[in-house]
Amino acid sequence: MLSNSIRLFRVAGIDVGVHYSWLVIFGLVTYSLGIGFFPQAVPGLPAAEAWILGAIAAILLFASVLLHELAHSFMAKARGLDARSITLFIFGGVSNLAGEAKQPATEFLVAIVGPLTSFVISGVAFFVATSFTEPRVEATASYLAVINLLLAVFNLIPGFPLDGGRVLRSIVWSITGNLRRATDLAANMGKLVAYGFMAWGFLRILERDFLGGAWIILIGWFLHGAASSSLDQVVLDTRLRRVRVGDIVRPDTFTVPPGLPVAQLIEEVLLPANKRAVPVQHDGQLIGMVTLSDLVKIPAERRLTARVEEVMGGRKGVITVRPADPLAHAIGLLSEHDFEQMPVLEGERLIGMLTRADVMHQLHLREALDV
Repeated sequence: MLSNSIRLFRVAGIDVGVHYSWLVIFGLVTYSLGIGFFPQAVPGLPAAEAWILGAIAAILLFASVLLHELAHSFMAKARGLDARSITLFIFGGVSNLAGEAKQPATEFLVAIVGPLTSFVISGVAFFVATSFTEPRVEATASYLAVINLLLAVFNLIPGFPLDGGRVLRSIVWSITGNLRRATDLAANMGKLVAYGFMAWGFLRILERDFLGGAWIILIGWFLHGAASSSLDQVVLDTRLRRVRVGDIVRPDTFTVPPGLPVAQLIEEVLLPANKRAVPVQHDGQLIGMVTLSDLVKIPAERRLTARVEEVMGGRKGVITVRPADPLAHAIGLLSEHDFEQMPVLEGERLIGMLTRADVMHQLHLREALDV
């Protein structure tokens, strides 16, 4: 899940949650529907009732987004991918899938099923709107029909990270047999789409629609960042796919005992060796890690008396990797736990420390040498 999100429930083993930013758009949608749409769609509607209908419609909108994302996740699981979680956030929803599709057909099916689901929801809502004469039901269903139609069309724009960009990538990938080339094209298309949104937003601002223009620019900025991140991830996967942790880890078996004073650790170990972190070992067992982030929390006056064991991290279990582990697995752990480094063990023996800097250096070398 995205950081700063609240887990709500599980569906078929998939965690569903909301990011705190979802509250912002929920409030904006409720506000715009409560003061604008429903009073016009249902003349004479009391203000309080209009706001209640706005909130209901906003909840149904995000239920539609959730169904869209569940369609992606269910299709991914059916095609052998691991769907871990779905998070609703300010720009809609995001499905957290473990790894990329291994075949163009899988990429196509996982991508296209989301917009198709939104089209179906739009059709169902349109049927409800035309079948009921109760004005409140008709107005709410009409809104859902239009908004899901727009959601489906928007997601089919052929640029990463939108579903249409993934469909485009799957087609180019199928034709060329080259995932990197397909991703380059889809990501660059995504950036063009992003620039288009930002230009449109500036024009809206010039026309004195400041809120609408700023929102469109924000969408463009998000799309541009997501397109760049998607390309970076594929480059990382492609270049480091066959690399193991042991291929790049630097041998370093230096450890410190848990009873070492913090002041001595700083003056005699970290500063002379230019280190940011050191493993802590006791009776041949790795029991923790003491890092720069642990030490900066300790006031200077306490460093003379505080011991390493009092400030080290990992006291509830140190997360480690083995030399034979795929580097991609280690990168995932570094990212998931926001680590800068991680111990590498062969059995119970410390081999060295794997750092983010080592990973990036290896990636840059492979990019330069086209390996």
